[in-house]
Amino acid sequence: MVVRSTVNLESRRQALADLLSSSGSLRIEDLAARFEVSTMTIRRDLQALEDEGLVRRVRGGAVSSAQPFEARRTRAGRAKEEIARKLTSLVPSGGVGICMDASSTLCVLAGSMPRSENLSVVTDGIETFLALTRDPLVHAYLTGGQKDPNAGSLIGPVASLALKQFSFARAFLSAAAVDPHFGTSEFSAEECEIKRLMAELSDHVVMAVDSQKLGTGAAARCLPWDGIDLMVTELDASDDRLDPYRDHVELL
Repeated sequence: MVVRSTVNLESRRQALADLLSSSGSLRIEDLAARFEVSTMTIRRDLQALEDEGLVRRVRGGAVSSAQPFEARRTRAGRAKEEIARKLTSLVPSGGVGICMDASSTLCVLAGSMPRSENLSVVTDGIETFLALTRDPLVHAYLTGGQKDPNAGSLIGPVASLALKQFSFARAFLSAAAVDPHFGTSEFSAEECEIKRLMAELSDHVVMAVDSQKLGTGAAARCLPWDGIDLMVTELDASDDRLDPYRDHVELL
């Protein structure tokens, strides 16, 4: 019986790690229901996986510690495509400046931009910048700075200084996690600093997140609800999963 229990334990934890690697982030309650164990058991499993460096625990759930950009771009691919489809209607027709963060969701938008002549786009994402440069009508700018090993974005004083040379009609941002009470959060304070600056320099802030991030938390609080004008997900705006956010922000 002890051997069988050990095998089940190891199999469950491996399945947990694999699931988080493919999904990116999941909530403890959802994991407990999926594996038909208690939330306390899932917490112990996540602690063990975190000790091995395979996952990172966040408030209410966990995220995979190993998510290269390409893996993040393919995760929830259909959701990202639907979000990008919605976002295209929000891209100005041209003659103004917008900014995009380094998220994989906005990289999808960058690769499918509507035809907008003389549109300037500033980003802290290398992959997003490369996607933008494929459109000859877009004036793409990369902030420069130090690469964040977790998010893949460019951070630090060089990135901040570059951003401060611009003003934006609209900021397109994403988040590691979204809490219905206080707003968005990220895995590092440095990432928060860049996103807050993008929001501060913009007339209108759009938050683009897939629904798996709703109701989750990460280490560093970033944007409060009063700093966000519109939240875009792949869900229909009438979906009841969005009910906790209706009093805080406009939904699309």
